[in-house]
Amino acid sequence: MSDRKFVIADVFTEKRFGGNQLAVFTDGTGLDSQTMQTIAREMHFSETTFLLPPEQGGDYKVRIFTPEQELPFAGHPVVGTAHVIVAERMKELSEPVTTVTLETGVGPLSVEVNAQAGRAGHTVMNQLLPVVKGTLHDVAAMAKALSISAAEIERTGLPIEIIYNGLTMMVVPVASRATIEKIKVDASALERISNDAGAQTVLTFTRETVNPSSSVHCRVFAPAAGVIEDAATGSANGAFSSYLIRHRVVDVQPVTTILSEQGFEMNRPSLLHLEVKVDTATNEVKGVRVGGGVVIAGRGEIILS
Repeated sequence: MSDRKFVIADVFTEKRFGGNQLAVFTDGTGLDSQTMQTIAREMHFSETTFLLPPEQGGDYKVRIFTPEQELPFAGHPVVGTAHVIVAERMKELSEPVTTVTLETGVGPLSVEVNAQAGRAGHTVMNQLLPVVKGTLHDVAAMAKALSISAAEIERTGLPIEIIYNGLTMMVVPVASRATIEKIKVDASALERISNDAGAQTVLTFTRETVNPSSSVHCRVFAPAAGVIEDAATGSANGAFSSYLIRHRVVDVQPVTTILSEQGFEMNRPSLLHLEVKVDTATNEVKGVRVGGGVVIAGRGEIILS
């Protein structure tokens, strides 16, 4: 096996060393699953991606790994990988938008990379429509796993919901940012709750934000996927957008725009731009797009030979 080059991208940020780190291996051909998993564990970012020749008419097939497991789909890896493909000229850049189709474990996904003056910029992915899978009724167990009072969840008047959009996640409402900031995760307990619900990630949120322009403030935990806390989670935020619409947490419009802030407690501030198409007569979500800035932060090589 030859050595393999990678690009590091910071995703859902306009500033280098913010957002969520992603390692993109631009040529994964010839690597077996075990080697990819070993490399992802070595990189130790929340996700690492490997690009392969397309099999379904897309631009590239992408495989996505956390340090512990392969995922069929994830948000910041899809957004960041498409951006790298255009920024590294692995697909010819066209202005104002270059569309990249990535073949994932949940099917082909279309990603739009905005381009100006020959440079890749703001990148937006289209996601599968979220589907509600159920409600978690044991608020006390969730609160204990987060080391907060159950009252801090209950006084929001909102449910803990389980939602699927290619991955399964849970939304946990919290009354205040002060409470969100002091969460200390019992990883074993939260992993048990997640596994019982069939969920990979747990998104906690409050309407109290750091930036006045933001709609919500989030922290996301994924011990079931080998990631204690994630700095920016495009998949979970995409599913979360439907929760905000359904429960009228935000002002609902035919095209509802939501700015979600995440990663602030990790010193990796991230801003995720959510765009939701809504049938306002039925309050039904008809389309979800998740995007943000991406910055190339580094390049390197893993030695395999």
